[in-house]
Amino acid sequence: MYRTRFRCIVSTALFMTLLCVPGAGNATYEYATNTGKSCTFCHHDNNGGPLNDVGYAFARNDYRYPIPERLLDKQRAEQTEIRKTLTLIIGFLHIVTAFILIGAIFYIHIFVRPARITGGIPRQERMLGLTCLMILTVTGIYLTMNRISRPEQFFTSTFGLILFVKIVLFAIMLAIGLVAVTVIHRRMKRESGLLPVPHGDLTHATLERFDGTGEKSAYVAFEGDVFDVTGSGHWKNGRHFGRHAAGADLSGAMKDAPHGPEVLERMRSIGKLSTAAGAGPPISTVRKIFIVMTYVNLVIIILILLCIGMWRWGLPIISARADRPDLSRGPSCVACHRQTKPALVSDWENSIHSKVGVGCHKCHRVEPGNDSLASRPHRRNSEIPVAVVVSPRTCAGCHPKEFEEYGRSKHANTLEIVWKIDKWLVHDMNNDIERSTGCFACHGSAVEVRDGRPVPGTWPNVGVGRRNPDGTLGCCTSCHTRHRFSIVEARKPEACDQCHLGPDHPQIEIYNESKHGTIYHAEGSGWTWRPDNHEWTAGRDYRAPTCSACHMSGAGRAARTHDVTERLSWETQAPLTMRPAEFAPFPAQTDWRIEREKMKSICLQCHSITWTSDHFANLDSAVTNYNERYYGPARRVMDELYEAGLLSRKAYFDEELEWEFYELWHHEGRRARMGTAMMAPDYAWWHGFYELKHRYVTFMEKAEALRRRGAPKTYPQFPGTKR
Repeated sequence: MYRTRFRCIVSTALFMTLLCVPGAGNATYEYATNTGKSCTFCHHDNNGGPLNDVGYAFARNDYRYPIPERLLDKQRAEQTEIRKTLTLIIGFLHIVTAFILIGAIFYIHIFVRPARITGGIPRQERMLGLTCLMILTVTGIYLTMNRISRPEQFFTSTFGLILFVKIVLFAIMLAIGLVAVTVIHRRMKRESGLLPVPHGDLTHATLERFDGTGEKSAYVAFEGDVFDVTGSGHWKNGRHFGRHAAGADLSGAMKDAPHGPEVLERMRSIGKLSTAAGAGPPISTVRKIFIVMTYVNLVIIILILLCIGMWRWGLPIISARADRPDLSRGPSCVACHRQTKPALVSDWENSIHSKVGVGCHKCHRVEPGNDSLASRPHRRNSEIPVAVVVSPRTCAGCHPKEFEEYGRSKHANTLEIVWKIDKWLVHDMNNDIERSTGCFACHGSAVEVRDGRPVPGTWPNVGVGRRNPDGTLGCCTSCHTRHRFSIVEARKPEACDQCHLGPDHPQIEIYNESKHGTIYHAEGSGWTWRPDNHEWTAGRDYRAPTCSACHMSGAGRAARTHDVTERLSWETQAPLTMRPAEFAPFPAQTDWRIEREKMKSICLQCHSITWTSDHFANLDSAVTNYNERYYGPARRVMDELYEAGLLSRKAYFDEELEWEFYELWHHEGRRARMGTAMMAPDYAWWHGFYELKHRYVTFMEKAEALRRRGAPKTYPQFPGTKR
């Protein structure tokens, strides 16, 4: 018997091992999409190498790129050593338990035969089955939640669909198992005399099974009534003083007994003894049900193994490419544009989008009922509408976290900010062409659409705060220029230098002067701009920070973000320096203390606590110096002159003193503060506080001259405006 069981276990284990032997495959996106295979079937610690967090995120994203950053962040948070160890243990327990349960089921069908089982399911087998089902349920839920993050993923890939089928099959098997070990088991025991029957009529055949032997109950009948004598001390092992046996009708024997039928009145009445067919299903019916259920479970087990085989050996029920018309249209777009716009096609072909199958139609498609993005028929195929204006909402389909973060940033809202803070726009002191080619080129235009085409003057535009026809703000290609959309490009300071330069906010000049910029220009060509693990890390991939390293990349307490408003403790573009939450044109929803700690954690990657703290102390002192010694007194003088009527409020820049005051805070004042913040001493002093002093002295001298003169002097001619 034991040899037979051993053979069964060995054969089952061998079968399962052969089923799970990995086949030849390539760890590529195309391989996964064409076969529907799971990454983790090859990438185990002892078979194919461990799967990293990016691989797990790829699997949880239906084996498709691009992987949403929120999913990568979640996966990285989950892939701690403790979490990975726990997953490994639970996965191993799940597999071992499945082997045991499958082996037990095959053993019963091959060697025991369900038809031979009578009197219910043996206790050991029953406990083993229930334990296995419970463990498989708990571990299966955990493993499924680890692999599936959204319900729709069950139906968007071969892996998801097969997993769904497996879950349904297991649920059916679980239901059958629970019914078998409860209802069917009790019925079989009852019909075999191992359990007392409920109150009702019994046939002679049924009565005979309750003879009190072994674990059976002891029943006797008297004049048509059936009594349970199991608990009587006079009926041990179903025998009464060695003369009478339970399971019989004692109506005739009572007359020879030393007592009368009154002793039976103390016993529990079971029911009536019937000569007709017994109440309830016959034994054969219950056993037939049990046999059918066991064979159904066997079929389910075979189907589950078939699912694993289909999944493991590559039967693509759902191809990732089958339901993606954007990919099928892509080649036709490329074929034409390769002739007319070869540089555009080259950019796309060298992009990550091209490598992961994001074609033209993915970004330029027009959603039904939405023609706000300047959609127009394609010139060669009028049936394909094309969206000329691609808004951040399109990018949000794959990058929702970045879309949400960018939407609340100063970049996205800078068009609103500039209209509130810059006197040139507020007082209409420049014209449309000057604004569209100058101000709006960086801050963004409000794109208008007429007859399916964008209006000149509002387009072309890739300003960071562009207001799109669909209501979204911003333009992703301002930093990730189309059609390559390179993260490497966006990480380099040159990505910011188109806008952050010049007399009013020369951040790129300041950076180039700083020691950070010096190191970048000396060594940056050898840095790793796109590491394999997607974690751009100081000290390993780069030696000195760039703009994105300080304001966007993650380190320490600072999580990576596309909200450049974060990590700011002062609003240095404002006329009077203030905390970001107090900046009236765009109050930030941040606490400057928390944000400063985030920025400090960036600095602490390379610098000591003392160095970092002293740097920010210098910045605070420089801000106080500017606010109290330069801007504050100049602002009070301007207010006095306006109140005295010596300056006109009708228009700005129509009087010399207004120019002087504007450039005091907008040019020299900003340079002094920004140069200090970014550690560029020449901009902090010679282009900053030095020129600020010169401007301040000149301003005060002209203000005094205006007081003596007693009348404002306005410019009669102001070119390029409506005046």
